[in-house]
Amino acid sequence: MNSYPESPHISLRAYLLFFVITTAQIGVGGASFQRKIYKIVGQDSWITVLIAGLFCHLVVFAMFTFLKKYPGKDLFDIQKEAFGKWLGGVLSFLYVAYLFLIALTILRNYTEIVQTWIFPDMSPGFLAFMVLALTLYGVLGGIRVIVGIGFISILIITLEMLLYYYPLKYADWGYLLPVMNHTPWEFLKGTQEISFSVIGFEMLMFVFPFIRDTQKAPRYAHLAITFTIVTYFIYMCTALVYFSGGQLIHTIWPTLTLLKIVEFPFIERVEYITVSLYLIGILPNLMLYVWSASRGIPKVSKLKEKPSLYLVIIVLFAICIFFSSRLEIKQLNDISGLISIYMAFVYPLLLSMILLFKRRVSQPQNGGDSR
Repeated sequence: MNSYPESPHISLRAYLLFFVITTAQIGVGGASFQRKIYKIVGQDSWITVLIAGLFCHLVVFAMFTFLKKYPGKDLFDIQKEAFGKWLGGVLSFLYVAYLFLIALTILRNYTEIVQTWIFPDMSPGFLAFMVLALTLYGVLGGIRVIVGIGFISILIITLEMLLYYYPLKYADWGYLLPVMNHTPWEFLKGTQEISFSVIGFEMLMFVFPFIRDTQKAPRYAHLAITFTIVTYFIYMCTALVYFSGGQLIHTIWPTLTLLKIVEFPFIERVEYITVSLYLIGILPNLMLYVWSASRGIPKVSKLKEKPSLYLVIIVLFAICIFFSSRLEIKQLNDISGLISIYMAFVYPLLLSMILLFKRRVSQPQNGGDSR
């Protein structure tokens, strides 16, 4: 496989950005976000999903304001050009560390799901090794391979949503009442809890240089976020009307638990198949973060892209096996969720304002280059 490192001539059509962002967003966070939000805003949890969607649209809009000013450059290149070699290098290193942290969180959460639902006696190290082997194979194939797997992932997610018709037959719509009886501060805290589940749109800052028809990119990026929010809205509302409040608080993975009631004459335990197919949804998610991190390391060190990729995979495996208990994994999720707020939401907004200010200050009075 010789598509990695990426060649400069490789390009993607703008509509493929839809699959990149959607698969980066819909991942392990989608299996458990309902429980955390319900503890804060109760039956109004569905509102926080919509609020999170608005924030995602806002941040993506801000990203496009500076990505279009630096054609052919990703976040690492932009930071180096805007802030210089040293400060730009430090910022790039921090963002690589963030990408690595999210990849680690995705990997460890999925291995826990497989252990809990299918193979309780299987070593998490073995599961992590298998997932990372597939991840390495996909990333070595290049961004087009990752996008192709993402397309299959979205197809499976879309078909899987049809299964939620079964729990809706037992829905108690009264669980959604009363509406809007929480404070704005509670809604904001609830939105903070879903942040880890909706991140992934920051992949735009790394994939954008490969987009051919960039003028169409915003349309598909915002469409991808809308699809993600609609998907999470369905997950949330189904959980709210199926589980009682007490049940939902004590259900770790509501999205998967809802499928336990689905039965067919030829398949009794549908959730086993769902968890297995969940790997196809997780893989492009994990691949995108590993791919982005491995592209960032050469820009802050002397390593080349392929050795950087192997380094990321090895370190991910080495660290993943140290998280053995549910409490440790929960702490990892909490840390990742908190950091993701600043790195995926706050930083792009702040960066767009800083770059806008720099352009305004450096813009020649006679109307020269606006960059």
